[in-house]
Amino acid sequence: MIPQISQAPGLVQLVLTFLQSLKEQGFTGDTATSYADRLTLSTDNSIYQLLPDAALFPRSTADVALIARLAGEPRFNSLVFTPRGGGTGTNGQSLNQGIVVDMSRYMNRILEINTEQGWVRVEAGVVKDQLNAWLRPYGFFFSPGAVDQ
Repeated sequence: MIPQISQAPGLVQLVLTFLQSLKEQGFTGDTATSYADRLTLSTDNSIYQLLPDAALFPRSTADVALIARLAGEPRFNSLVFTPRGGGTGTNGQSLNQGIVVDMSRYMNRILEINTEQGWVRVEAGVVKDQLNAWLRPYGFFFSPGAVDQ
């Protein structure tokens, strides 16, 4: 059974159709369309605020791939998607008026560390403070502005 989707202000039929199609194709994560959920994701660590049409919380890379595959269908070309981690960005980069794909709810695991080579593999929803707390016993930390090399 597919859960009832809220008819919160501002939702357009195309977004509702996308969410329905996503569930029908096996999306295992959560969807959020209530005004309260959308308002929560309308801000980040910046001064900006944009109310999204909906939010998706994928549980796996398969869910992320399904979102991308469905979004690539011509009927959904006008939808806008933005990935979101912890919402700690200071420039509003995790905000949009379309669909926010929030990775922090389920895809926030630290998967592997290689202390000899000095790298760690994480899921997209891991935030820096979480990572640094996990790395501390190994004598490592992830500095602000660090980049993947």
